Amino acid sequence: MLCTAEADGKMGIRKPRELPHWKPGEIERTKILLKKTLLVLCAVIIPTASGFGGFGGLCNNFRRGDTNGDGNVDLSDGIATLTYLFGGASGPGCQDAADADDSGSIDLSDAVYTFQFLFLGGEPPPTPGPWNCGEDTRVRDNLGCEEVGACGAELLSRDNSDFDRFQLSFSPGLGFCPEVGRVFEATINQQADGRYRVELVILRVGQPGEPCLKFFLGDVPCAVPEALPARYLTADEIARMLPLFTDLGVYLEAHHICDCIAIDPCRIGNFTWDGQRFSDFLCSNRRLADGQAQGILDFLESLR
Repeated sequence: MLCTAEADGKMGIRKPRELPHWKPGEIERTKILLKKTLLVLCAVIIPTASGFGGFGGLCNNFRRGDTNGDGNVDLSDGIATLTYLFGGASGPGCQDAADADDSGSIDLSDAVYTFQFLFLGGEPPPTPGPWNCGEDTRVRDNLGCEEVGACGAELLSRDNSDFDRFQLSFSPGLGFCPEVGRVFEATINQQADGRYRVELVILRVGQPGEPCLKFFLGDVPCAVPEALPARYLTADEIARMLPLFTDLGVYLEAHHICDCIAIDPCRIGNFTWDGQRFSDFLCSNRRLADGQAQGILDFLESLR
């Protein structure tokens, strides 16, 4: 109850405004909705470069005129352009590179421009030029790069099959959204007798009173790690595991797109062999090639 001074100077009594009543379960549903909203913000790709043309012009790294993406501008590039235009060949991996005269489109004039530069003393292709990798300064065109060819990070092959200890873990970005009901941590140790001992931790829905995973964002209000009983891998499981670790595709530099946009993945997978860690995050300087991480995760899921 609140006291109020009325117009005639007398003291009156005014009832306080009633606060809204939350229905059962409504608070938890609201929390989950807020988490989902933040999750969308976490996973979104946020442009940090301005200009028209989206990422197509600003995030591509290429040599202009290098239609076939082999790292050199030569006769084969002009031929590749003509074959694409008139011979039914598939399109160039980087359209910006094939746009030799930087007109904003790929046509016969691009092949002519390339040949004039190579054999008739013509002007070199415009910025970034035919010799160095760089970005497109014409940000208003609609050309982009599905592949950056020789201007991209070098794909290396690594054999990690002869390991003593393999570990999987997940780390957060702005938030943390590991998948509930799936493997959250994993350790595989090779024993002195040659056997492999596996320890898995899954993420399950938390119960009231249990300590929840910090910074967790997801469809449930609480997630809790739970260790499964350790065991040894079978011969069949070992036969499926070793090829996954034998020919790993890895990059030792971040994806070029990370130079001009900020990416928050909300969940980063870390794969470690005897202290050598690689990530599934595009902007990591030590990252696994496309599809490698998922193949390992699928294998670990099959061990449950």
